[in-house]
Amino acid sequence: MRKIINIVFLLGLVLLSAYLLQNQNENKNKQANELLYFPSGNLIKQISLDYKTTVTNYMWLQTVQYYGSHMLTDKDLHQLYNLFDIITELDPNLLQCYVFGGTIITYDQRSPELGMKLMLKGMSNLPDSWQVPFIAGFLNYMYTRDYFAAYKWFSFASEKPDAPYYCKTFAAAAKKREGDYITALKLWTQIYNNSSNKLERENAIKNMVVLLSLDFNKNLSEKGIKDIKDYINEEFKKMQFLPFSSSVKIMEDTVIVESR
Repeated sequence: MRKIINIVFLLGLVLLSAYLLQNQNENKNKQANELLYFPSGNLIKQISLDYKTTVTNYMWLQTVQYYGSHMLTDKDLHQLYNLFDIITELDPNLLQCYVFGGTIITYDQRSPELGMKLMLKGMSNLPDSWQVPFIAGFLNYMYTRDYFAAYKWFSFASEKPDAPYYCKTFAAAAKKREGDYITALKLWTQIYNNSSNKLERENAIKNMVVLLSLDFNKNLSEKGIKDIKDYINEEFKKMQFLPFSSSVKIMEDTVIVESR
């Protein structure tokens, strides 16, 4: 009972001090001072003692409230990273904190470097999680358009226990966007070879045909009809790993690839 009273008293004192400081005339309505005096994760951890779950839940609610209220008003979210950092100090294994926090810090706070910092913290604290590196890859793919980094994180996620097959499909998509068609074809080949699902294997073949068509048509426009046949023959020599044979029709303005 004494511990609970101490926790309530100390938290109340901290929050009251923050409230008074933020509502002084010179600080009122100034975002720069919001949460300035909020305690660090280490201090809260010491205060919470054996009640970290209760304090973590309280902090989570405060963070959601902070996010919601500012998204509806001024959209100034500069304290988001600090709040998620505190929560993950209290509970380093809180997966949704890294996934949700990294996403909204990147998109809504517009701080991809801080979003990635939280993601890296999550990968350190949850080394077997495929979700954290997958979200890191997704943020690089969609937000920063860094397709090499996206490929790296998607591939890393695919190696984790219980990782779904689509981690590799996203890695292949990143390589496609990067213009590295050979690596993308190899990834789709791995997906094909490792799957016993008929639809997944058919989808892999379709994606490989699309990649071949994109590459050949890109080179047709660059090299012209005269040199494209030699180029295609040379490329197929590098692609003995393909799990299907194909027919290629070379026309004046397009190359058509079909599987068979």
